[in-house]
Amino acid sequence: MHSVKNRISIGETIAGNPIDIVTYTLAAPVKGKRLHIQSGMHGGEITYWVQHRLYKFLQENLKAGEVVFIPCANPASWDQRSYFYTFGKFDLYDGKDCNSHFPGKAEGTLHQRIAHELFALAKQCDLGLDLHTARASNPYVIFTKESYLPLVRDVGFKYNYMDDIVTPETAGSFDYAMDPAGIDNLCIECGSHDEHNAAKIEEVFNGILRLLARLDMIDKNLAPPAPADCYYFRDHKKILTRAAGFVRYDVKMGADFKKGDTLFTLHPSRDLGEELPEIASEDGVMYKRAPTHIYRLGDETLHYVPKEWLVRL
Repeated sequence: MHSVKNRISIGETIAGNPIDIVTYTLAAPVKGKRLHIQSGMHGGEITYWVQHRLYKFLQENLKAGEVVFIPCANPASWDQRSYFYTFGKFDLYDGKDCNSHFPGKAEGTLHQRIAHELFALAKQCDLGLDLHTARASNPYVIFTKESYLPLVRDVGFKYNYMDDIVTPETAGSFDYAMDPAGIDNLCIECGSHDEHNAAKIEEVFNGILRLLARLDMIDKNLAPPAPADCYYFRDHKKILTRAAGFVRYDVKMGADFKKGDTLFTLHPSRDLGEELPEIASEDGVMYKRAPTHIYRLGDETLHYVPKEWLVRL
C-alpha cells in the first residue's frame, strides 16, 4: 500500500501564516478506480470521524485503485468561531455560502481558489463524495440525477433527497461542477452538526464500503448488505414557528408520524403558562430539524416528507 500526505497552498492569513489544504492518498498495488472524498467544506460540520474510520480501514483493505481523502477541504471556514461554536457555513467577507464557488477560479477570491484546487483534484476521479452534516438529522444522500439511483441504493440510507433543480442557493455547489464534467458524485449528509454519534458514523462508513465494493476497490465480502428499506423524495415541507419561544419535539428524528400526531410543542415566551401543540396535517416522516430549541417567530423547525411523496428504491 502506497500512502502520501500532501499540502496544497491556497494563500496566507493576515498574519502571514500559510493556508493549506491537506490531502491523504492511498494507492493499492493494483490499478483501478479513483475515489475522491472531501469533508469540511463548512466549518462545524464534523465528518472527520468517517474519514478517519475509512482511512484506517483502507490502509489494510484497499485491493485496487486509489482513494484521495480531504478531511478539511476548507481550512478558512474552520477558523470562524464564536464562544464554543464553529460556524463557517458562509464567507464573512462576501456573505456567500462557502460551497457556492465551484468550479472555482485560480486567481479569484480565497474561497474561489479553494474550490478551484478541490475541483482540480476531483475531476480526476471516477466517483466524488462530498461529506456534510445537516442541522439535526440522520444520514441521507443528496443527489442530482436519476442515473445515480443505483449508487444511492448501494449507500442504503432509508431516506434520500433527489435535488435535480439548480437554484440560486445550489448554484456553485460541488455537484454543480461535477455533473457537467461527467463525473458521478453524491453529497452525503452524515448526521447532525458538531456531533459524534457512533451509530451514524458506522452507517455512513458501511454505505461508503458498498460504493467501494461496487467499484471493485475492496473485496465485496467486506461490505455489509444494504438495508431493505430505502426511499427517495424530490421535495419536502417545512413548518415555521407561530410565535417566539421554546420548542419541545414530540416526534423523533427519522420517525414516521400520522395525521393528528403532535409533532412538537411550542412554549411561547410571551406567556409562561401557554403551550401551542403543532398537529400533523398529513402522514409523513421527519428527516431533519433545526439544531436548537430556541425560536423566533417564523423560524424553521422540522422538515418533513409527506408519505405519498416517498419513492421506494
